[in-house]
Amino acid sequence: MAAAHTSSRDVDWSSLLDDLLGMIRSRVASPHGRVRFTAVCRSWRAAASQHIVTPALPLLVLSLDAWGKRKDLYCHDEGRVFHVPLPSKLHKTRFCGTYDGGWIAAITRPSTLGIVNLFSSVEVVLSTKQRDMAWQGRNGRRLIRRIIFSEAPTSSGCILAALSTDHDKVALCRVGCPDGGWTIHGCDREKFCDIVFHHGELYGLTRRSEKLFKFDIGVNQDGAPVVTAAHPLDVDQSCGVPIEGSYIYFTTYIFGLHGKLAMAMMTRWFQNHNPFFQVFELAVTTDDAHDYEWKEVCTLGDCALFLGQTCSSRVVHVQEGWRAVVEKNHIYYSNYRNIESKEYKEFNEEVYLARSGYGDDIYCRKDAITDGHGHGKELFPSVRYYTTSHTGCPMWCFPPDF
Repeated sequence: MAAAHTSSRDVDWSSLLDDLLGMIRSRVASPHGRVRFTAVCRSWRAAASQHIVTPALPLLVLSLDAWGKRKDLYCHDEGRVFHVPLPSKLHKTRFCGTYDGGWIAAITRPSTLGIVNLFSSVEVVLSTKQRDMAWQGRNGRRLIRRIIFSEAPTSSGCILAALSTDHDKVALCRVGCPDGGWTIHGCDREKFCDIVFHHGELYGLTRRSEKLFKFDIGVNQDGAPVVTAAHPLDVDQSCGVPIEGSYIYFTTYIFGLHGKLAMAMMTRWFQNHNPFFQVFELAVTTDDAHDYEWKEVCTLGDCALFLGQTCSSRVVHVQEGWRAVVEKNHIYYSNYRNIESKEYKEFNEEVYLARSGYGDDIYCRKDAITDGHGHGKELFPSVRYYTTSHTGCPMWCFPPDF
């Protein structure tokens, strides 16, 4: 006698064991997929709240300017663009920073700061002094390149650090100090390419990765954070880090990697060669000549590295069972490419991904994993994301755990 056929409609999905549901949810990498998981039934939603899983993959904000009524986000795992209703407080702004959970730092004209959650529309309350970022520079009004957070902006102890577009000013503001406003620190003849909070300390990396600074932070009479000193760390520069002149092109990022301060450097040997990455971690030296050295890292292990020019870089653990859209030991970075540029015409290895609601095409491009200069050195596989928009390079956004 043939066995009776059981359709999916006959299965009581709400009766699955919690441990099994936890295993299923751990294999869902996209925020949208996790929302659908919790929408199945009450038992699935309860299981989702009980099991701690790896944070969802970041979404790619396709345009920094917010002029419409929605924001377009590209999801790797789904392979498509999602349209998120834009909170009214973010309308007619330019995004300049993100933090875990969907928090966005945005600047309106004329240079007014707002911190709003892109998904919940919750706004962090800031005073007039904290919102005012219309600082004067050498050539008129100074613009903000990036804002980073020391911790969640919902905490009164959260310190905001801003890097100016001319790279020579670092400004600080504490969310819980409405009377303090912003304090600005100028670094004589130093140009910073990136800043990061690491273990509660603020660090800055100069352009060409020549110097690494640690900023001492105190408070002024109003209780606002202020840089009291900027110390260049004694780092040995002769330990394999490329120096200016040996390569044609540099872009450097600083971030935390497995509890240590780390640096990623993208460069290329010649203009017509593919870019490649090297990663270094800051280590204490064993000799008496220097205090620290940049030690090259050969693998990211089970992690992937997300780099961005307009947001903090981040290491993400790649969970077993995730679809191979994001792979271990890979570097994913967003960058700007002008469709009319010479570089755009030189390369034809781009992969079309999707089109935003505003007609901008999204592409990715996987770079070669050897340096292409005859050395045969194995390098980090890297994937570049960019759009044909003229509003700057895309920005990574780390969504809340739905």
